[in-house]
Formats: sequence, structure tokens, C-alpha cells
Amino acid sequence: MNVCHDRGWTFIEMLIAMALSLLLTLLLVNSWQVNYQAFKQTSQLAEMQQSGQFVLGFFQQELLNQNFWAGADPRLLHPAGLHVQGDCRSALDSGSFPKNAMVFVPVLSGIVGAAHTPDCLTSAHKGSAFLQLKRLAGAPLTAAAAKNNRVYLQQQGRSYRFVSQASSAAATYWPYLHQLFYVALQSQGRQQVPVLMRKRLVRQASGQLTMDTDSVLDGVEMMHFEAGIDSNFDGQVDYLSDVAQVSADVWQQRSGQVLQLRFYVLVRSVMPDNTYTNVQQYTLGKRLFQAPGDHYRRLLVSSAVTFHNY
Repeated sequence: MNVCHDRGWTFIEMLIAMALSLLLTLLLVNSWQVNYQAFKQTSQLAEMQQSGQFVLGFFQQELLNQNFWAGADPRLLHPAGLHVQGDCRSALDSGSFPKNAMVFVPVLSGIVGAAHTPDCLTSAHKGSAFLQLKRLAGAPLTAAAAKNNRVYLQQQGRSYRFVSQASSAAATYWPYLHQLFYVALQSQGRQQVPVLMRKRLVRQASGQLTMDTDSVLDGVEMMHFEAGIDSNFDGQVDYLSDVAQVSADVWQQRSGQVLQLRFYVLVRSVMPDNTYTNVQQYTLGKRLFQAPGDHYRRLLVSSAVTFHNY
């Protein structure tokens, strides 16, 4: 009798132990899920913070020296007989260089798909903004110090002209930048990832000028810009306008000039988190972006840069 009694309690103890083990396992699994979700959230937030800081510094640096022309007036630069493969022209702008009967525009922005969208933006994400910048960069060089992969603005006294190769020892050569920034979607595995892209003027080893394309930063979903406009050419910003509302005469510096850009950049996590649903609304200046209820976290960053180079 005592043996049977001992075996019965042993069986019950086993059931209790199994139940406790199952409960402990469930608690451990739940704890792991909670910790994993917290880790994933923290990782994505840190990733977006890092991307936000990068894009802020990137655009601030690019815009800081905008409008620098070493004393030249970009409206009076001579037409250049240089051909650029895949050049970025638009209804308002001649492209990389001045052309006869066309206006050379140093700063141009708008919404992809608008009438003045540069024709090179065939893969840009419609609805986001583009930004085109042209300026001189760096210190002046002599003909001997000029590099073969750059384009220069040649200065001889008060005469300026664009050249693809330095030739005159008596001239000064200023490195020239033509860049265009936009957002495009790229396939990465099963995901469509928005990427900040850049096109820039380069000179290939063959001597051919082309607009080279490269990616700058993954996870940039949308950009938007507002222009600070000097309407009376006194060097002071008079009003701020959404770039979609800026007239052709202002972009072409006939009835004003752009002296400031305020930019808004919406950064998105690269990978989704199925435990998170985003239904937030983001304000990019006068433009609103409504998250479509997907599983991506987003972060909005913004800043403004005034051009102090004339």
C-alpha cells in the first residue's frame, strides 16, 4: 500500500513539474519576445537618428557654399560648347553649362513630375522633391595642378569660361560642381527601399563628360524644400515660399533670387517591424505626409541654410 501511494504522488509531482516547466517556458518565450521587440525598436530608432544626423550634416555642407562663383555672375557666363552624356536639362534650365537661348540656373528645386523636372530623373520617385545645385568648389588651381576627372571654370582677368581640360598656364582654374539630389526606390531582397540618390558631373578617363549616378543614403523616403527669396536683390531674404510655388522668373534670377533653402527630410526604417503600425501624419513645411498604416518607423528632420556667397 505504501509503495502504490508513493508511486501515485510521484506521477502527480511529474504532472505538476511538467505544468510548471511549460509555464516557465511560456514566460521565457514571452520575455524573449518583449526584449526582442524592445531591441528592434531601439535599433531602428538609433539607425534613424544616425541617418537623420547624417542627412542634416550632408545638406548643410552642400548648401553652405552655394552661390559661390569666385566673382563671376552666373547669369553672364559664356555658352560652353561642351557635351554631357545624360545631361540634366529642364524647361527652366540649360543643364550643366550655359547654352544659347537657354537660361543657366544655379539653384533649382521642385516636385518630381512637375513641368520643370530635369529630364535625367527617369527613375526618381514621383511626389518627392528634387534639388539641383551648381557652384564652384575648393581653392583655385593652376593648369599644372588641375585634375583630369574634373570640370573647371577658367578665369583670365575678368573673363570666365567652362573648360573640360586646363590648358593655359596664365589662367586660374576653379573646380566646378553640378549635382542633383532625388529619391528613388531600389529593390533590396524582398523590400523596396527608398534611397537618397545623387547625379553629378564627372569627366571620364576617355574625356567624355557624363552625369554619374550614385546612392547617398538608404531609408530617405521623402524630401521637401522651401526657398527663401530676395525679391529686390538687396542680399536679404524677403519671404519664404514652397518650391512648387516659386516662379520661373525667380529661379532664373529675373525677378528675385533664392538666398536660402529650408529642407525637410523624412527618414524611414529600412526593414519593417510587424509589431508596429504607423498611422502618423508628418508635416514637411506646407506639405503633409500620411503614413499608410504600414510597419515602418519614420523620423522627420529639418534645417535651413542661408547662402552667404554672392
